[in-house]
Amino acid sequence: MNGICDINREIMRRDKALLWTWFIMVIFYGCSTTKPPTDTLAKAELSVRAAHEAGAEELAQMDLRKAREKLGQSQQAMAARNYDEARRFAEGAQVDAELAEAKADAAIVRRAADEVLRRVDALQGDTERNSRKSLSRGSDKE
Repeated sequence: MNGICDINREIMRRDKALLWTWFIMVIFYGCSTTKPPTDTLAKAELSVRAAHEAGAEELAQMDLRKAREKLGQSQQAMAARNYDEARRFAEGAQVDAELAEAKADAAIVRRAADEVLRRVDALQGDTERNSRKSLSRGSDKE
């Protein structure tokens, strides 16, 4: 009989230890859960929108497409509650969108600079023609 009581006590101690271990694991798991990266995702969405508005659809298609793909992957990871992956994809989307916006802005500035150079060349050509006409008129009067 004494042997049976010892076995029961041993089972109780082991069950208590397992219960405490389980309880501690639940607490640590609850504390270590990553929060949803809603701010990061919102920033990425704003960056993609800004790139689109800057003309990246035409001027930086590849970068904007990559940003949109990563944004979609981030949203899928959020839905699956895989917050670390969602954050990583959102950050990548933001970087790609900012690159697309910068490339679009640079292309617009390049086009404007080319237009200014074209106008300067045209003005210089007009000035040369006018000065030749003036010189030829002046030599005709003599």
